[in-house]
Amino acid sequence: MALHFVLRSSCRNSAPIFNTIINSGKLPMVSRSLTSTVPKSFLGTPKAVTTLIGGPVRQFTATAVRRSATGNHVTVWSAERALALGMLGIIPVGLMFPSQAGDAIMAVSMVMHFHWGLEAIVVDYVRPILFGNVIPKLAQGMLLVVSVATLGGLFYFIHNDIGIANSIRKIWATKPKA
Repeated sequence: MALHFVLRSSCRNSAPIFNTIINSGKLPMVSRSLTSTVPKSFLGTPKAVTTLIGGPVRQFTATAVRRSATGNHVTVWSAERALALGMLGIIPVGLMFPSQAGDAIMAVSMVMHFHWGLEAIVVDYVRPILFGNVIPKLAQGMLLVVSVATLGGLFYFIHNDIGIANSIRKIWATKPKA
């Protein structure tokens, strides 16, 4: 039960129940081993639990976690995994049977895969708490510009040159000069 409360401790937008646990006499598992050496009157206050656990009292809940304002991340994560799994078939088929349609599908899937991966890096490491509100938005915008430019460049290469699959085949077919 205590593990459930600890795992849910990151949700700050729900009703706190920590004081209810303290007032009912039930302590988290962390401090149960110490209860035999501490008088019962000492355990009844939040300050005592703070001292007993060794850190500030954190409020936590057992209610469901709210979805963020930016959307459902589970759906995006599932789409990323589906794309990565689909690329296991798209790339070999696109290379075995070169065509403009196959090259376009490879280009879109590769750019989406790279964009989502780099977006995760930007979101994780360029946080507003570290850089303010402007720089993370600029980083997201620059990532979008780079992704669109990459996709545009690949489409230009597909339609005005030999394409992705044929260029890779050509690279593999050349023998290095000794």
